Amino acid sequence: MSVNGEGGSPVERSEIDDRFKWKLELIFPDWASWEAAFAEIENSLTDLAGRQGSLAASGGGLLETIEAIHGTRRLLEKTFVFAGMKSDQDTRIGENTARKGRVASLAVRVSEAVSWFDSELLAIEADRLAELVAEEPKLELYGHFFDDIHRAREHTLSADQEALLAGAGLMAHGASQVFNAFDNADLQFASVEDEEGETVALTKARYYKFLKSQDRRLREQSFASFLDAYGALKNTLAANMDANVKNHVFFSDARNHASTLEAALHPDAVPPAVFHSLIGTVTDNIDTIHRYTALKKKVLGLDPLREFDLAVPLFARGEFKFTYDKACSMLLDAFAPLGGDYVDTVKGGIAGGWIDVHENAGKRSGGYSNGVYDTPPFILLNWADELGDTFTLAHELGHSMHSWLSVHNQPFVYGDYPIFTAEVASTFNELLVMDHLLKTGDDRQRKLYLLDYHLSQINNTVFRQTMFAEFEHRIHKLGEEGQTLTADSLGVLYQELLAKYWGPAVDFDPVRSPLTWCRIPHFFYNYYVYQYATAYSAAVALSRKVLAGDEKDREQYLDILRSGCSRYPVDTIKLGGVDMTTSGPMEDVIALFGSLIDQTEELLD
Repeated sequence: MSVNGEGGSPVERSEIDDRFKWKLELIFPDWASWEAAFAEIENSLTDLAGRQGSLAASGGGLLETIEAIHGTRRLLEKTFVFAGMKSDQDTRIGENTARKGRVASLAVRVSEAVSWFDSELLAIEADRLAELVAEEPKLELYGHFFDDIHRAREHTLSADQEALLAGAGLMAHGASQVFNAFDNADLQFASVEDEEGETVALTKARYYKFLKSQDRRLREQSFASFLDAYGALKNTLAANMDANVKNHVFFSDARNHASTLEAALHPDAVPPAVFHSLIGTVTDNIDTIHRYTALKKKVLGLDPLREFDLAVPLFARGEFKFTYDKACSMLLDAFAPLGGDYVDTVKGGIAGGWIDVHENAGKRSGGYSNGVYDTPPFILLNWADELGDTFTLAHELGHSMHSWLSVHNQPFVYGDYPIFTAEVASTFNELLVMDHLLKTGDDRQRKLYLLDYHLSQINNTVFRQTMFAEFEHRIHKLGEEGQTLTADSLGVLYQELLAKYWGPAVDFDPVRSPLTWCRIPHFFYNYYVYQYATAYSAAVALSRKVLAGDEKDREQYLDILRSGCSRYPVDTIKLGGVDMTTSGPMEDVIALFGSLIDQTEELLD
């Protein structure tokens, strides 16, 4: 069931049944309670800052300080997510936007108040730290926490310098904020004629929809309108990207890292070899991707095949959809390999106010999983009955269950998890759903549609993200060499990578295709995108083990989710018998991709 008002426009939130809304009162019952928590955090800042200089005095004092800092952070997390989700459910409410800004500023103040902690802990010699732990056995819990801080010894500055960098926190996001304002508020696209010949305003949502249209004229017109809007400001966007890269170079140098890549990977202790292996393994097997684009060209009967043709489903006649309720029922069946406890928890979350389902006027677009240690996990959706919505729900439930299992098996200090493992949990669930759908259907057209959908998922999640990662690495290398990024240099590099990854079957627009880098917000996330590809490869390996294995394999996988951040992420994945420092997981994905092409070609014969 999709929810629309007159003329297909979104309804007001008050018109949506409460069973389709999340229950944020599980965090705070009202804004008055939120304000009280906000005040409590503010009142703690003087005490936290005043603890500077006391860490080495006694084991009990060290424990008390850690617990005081973590107590403030726990409350800050609650205030932060409540304000954010309240704002997201109707972005037109200015008071909520203001509260979201207030708590963001408060978070910076908290960081400043405790910015001395890591430097002071690092100043404690190992022998003295061991004595403190012996004095207070409860400190043993923090062994990995201490190790993680001491691992940063050569990259942690004096207390005064750390305070300065902490204060620069908001400024450091300037380039990203500029892009977000342009991309989400000021960007205007030329109108296009839809499949019925009606003139419509192009939006981002319509753009991604129109690129999948069977009407090639509409795809081409949408592609031109979309890229021309970015291209009109390509020099401004290039200058902003240059500032973004220079920001990353500055902080990398300030913390004595060898490169921006090492600086970005350091927080999760991910060896740079993992990143380089990803790009190297995909590059060594690039012909498999070229097989895919050649298949597209053949099945679609297009010569030349253009960039705006790449998103078109090969077998649109096999498309099928799920209502929200039917999707939930199917997902519970698909998740069965993870055991009864997992399925029952998901079922309870669906009924218990975890999920905000339908679009309403003013609601933030897209989807996400949110929530912190002292809240349930929450999921934002904008349901439209599309198959993609079902996979989005599976994906976000993967994140939410990761949070649930982590929180219920780890103390606060280890209750979170890094993106590196987060995307494993979400992708794993998508793979279970795909396996379930392929096994439970025997309709040829539907199977072709699913195979194409699966190929597209891997292409977009693994290979496209690897291309993005290579682009990101190369522009950061230029920044480290002191070069200035320009619209022309960025366009030439991006065009080179488009040709490398998608191969000779695709004919790229020499004017518009090089502009594609302009529209990618992930390039402001500082070496974020590679994790989509590595996580997918880990999820493929782990899901194959669970589906073909026994209870032991399932429990090994669930141990990954239960671990939170009590281990470094590469070590966490090893709990499931998968080593991300090798090329094996990515080679498995490439082999799967090739087998899906084989299955598609066999059904077409």
